[in-house]
Amino acid sequence: MPFVEAVQNKLHARRYAQLVKQANQVLVPAVSHLQERDPDSIPRIYRESYRLVFFLAVPAFACLTIASPLISRVWIGRYESAFVAFVAILSVGWLVNVLANPAYVIDLGTGALRWVSVGCVATAVLNAGLGFFAGRCAAPHGFAAVAVASSAAVSLAVGYVLVVVAYHRETRTPFAQLLPVESTPILFASLACAALFLFGVAALIRSATSLRLVAVGTVALLSAILIPMWRHPMRERVLRWVLTRVPV
Repeated sequence: MPFVEAVQNKLHARRYAQLVKQANQVLVPAVSHLQERDPDSIPRIYRESYRLVFFLAVPAFACLTIASPLISRVWIGRYESAFVAFVAILSVGWLVNVLANPAYVIDLGTGALRWVSVGCVATAVLNAGLGFFAGRCAAPHGFAAVAVASSAAVSLAVGYVLVVVAYHRETRTPFAQLLPVESTPILFASLACAALFLFGVAALIRSATSLRLVAVGTVALLSAILIPMWRHPMRERVLRWVLTRVPV
């Protein structure tokens, strides 16, 4: 029912907002403390936090896109092409948003709010403007929903790209740090598997009637992404951090 779905979406958005608020309540004061006591350590904190976010976010959104047909089969009960398309489109925008989070948090902690404000305003303005015009132009052709979703992803990405670019330019941080060398295999595997899925495997999954066949194809692509993750030097640090927080 539309009303129930709207309520559920509102609850999920509220929970996400609470998580973001709690994370900022912890990270922003920590960065502010470093700004006062040890400002020279902030570039290192940014570099390490970005490496961690890149290691987790790129394969996570690629895996989410690849698993969307299986999620559709289990959650909706059938393959829903609109659901799969929306997941793929919005994953790109949210990936950029997540990758920009280290720069965003450090700007908040150090008080460099100008480009944070510009990025947020740009996201809001582009979201409303692009969404309206894209929906109007695409409606006669029958893909208004995809156009609106694409506009949301583009506006989200553009707004937070401004934050990242401004941070790197103002702090003179090399843009090469945006592509960590040790994460190159993960990036290539994620892009290759996502492209293979979008341009080939999705058609097979769409026509498949067996849920088991869909699951096998999904697991095969996910495994190709998880292998370079397992070989990544960041993996041991992440596992150690997780295991220290698991109650015995």
